[in-house]
Amino acid sequence: MKRFVFVLLVALQLIGARVVLARAQTPLTTTQDSGTPLDAGYTPESLTAELQRLSNVLSKNPSSQELTALRDSLPAHWTVKTSEGNYSISCEFLKRQLTTGGGLANAWVDHALQEIQSYSAAHPARDGDARAQLDKILAASEFSSVHPPSAWEIFRQRLYAWLGRLLYRIFGGLSRYPIGGQILFWIVLLAAVGFIALWLFRFLVSRDRMDSLPSSEIINASRTWQEWIQMAREAARQNDFRAAVHAAYWAGIARLEDLDVLPRDRTKTPREYLQLVIRPSEHEIAQTANFAYQEPLAGLTKRFERIWYANRPAALEDFQHTLQLLEALGCQLK
Repeated sequence: MKRFVFVLLVALQLIGARVVLARAQTPLTTTQDSGTPLDAGYTPESLTAELQRLSNVLSKNPSSQELTALRDSLPAHWTVKTSEGNYSISCEFLKRQLTTGGGLANAWVDHALQEIQSYSAAHPARDGDARAQLDKILAASEFSSVHPPSAWEIFRQRLYAWLGRLLYRIFGGLSRYPIGGQILFWIVLLAAVGFIALWLFRFLVSRDRMDSLPSSEIINASRTWQEWIQMAREAARQNDFRAAVHAAYWAGIARLEDLDVLPRDRTKTPREYLQLVIRPSEHEIAQTANFAYQEPLAGLTKRFERIWYANRPAALEDFQHTLQLLEALGCQLK
């Protein structure tokens, strides 16, 4: 009987110890549930809810004990996780205000609440479908040419890099030899000047071809315009329409010389002949007569220069059009 009573007392002591331990742990669990863990992370939405809860508590004029409990429930900082990165918001200022009576605590919480709400409004759905939005943007037409470098582009980049290294090896050591560097500089400069001079010379020579007759083409001034037309038709029968247009042009010049519209001077260029008709001087017979010859001679000169000097191909239509211009100058072709 004594042994049974002893066992019962031991069992009652164990049960009492567990009850006391459970009661001792209950406030800690409650405090942890009412507050926020120190290492807890927030999203913009959850931090908005937390700040709204704090604002509601502070707007009710809590007592000093409630402010102390609220201060103790705050972590050292709030860690906010967004798609752009993680941000840390310190709670030290809010804790100090709660310790001194909460003078600016409510204003600070309201300001932080407005900031997080404005951020959430500007970034409504970035965390969920950021990849889908990126794919939609890259699928637009302005990004159609964006692609990884091709094999040719990679080869070209490597070639440029190799040439850069080669030039650096050649010219990189010139700083150690100043005289050699000066000699190379003057050689490159003279080569550049020579190239520019050669290009200007060829350009001026090509322009002179349009404004002057070659020395091998001094025209026989004793031929009449009828003889020139006969030569043009003979060349046309041989399908040499370039020579036909050439002879037809000089037939028109000979015709105007017979009319004393142009001087008998075959050293002038086609452009100079045309200027004498457009701006008659001592060789004019009448202003009205010269005006009638201006348009056909201008057309004849333009076609002659295009075919004879610019080496453009000539066809039967060019020769026929030239004959029409000769008729306008007064040449009887029939």
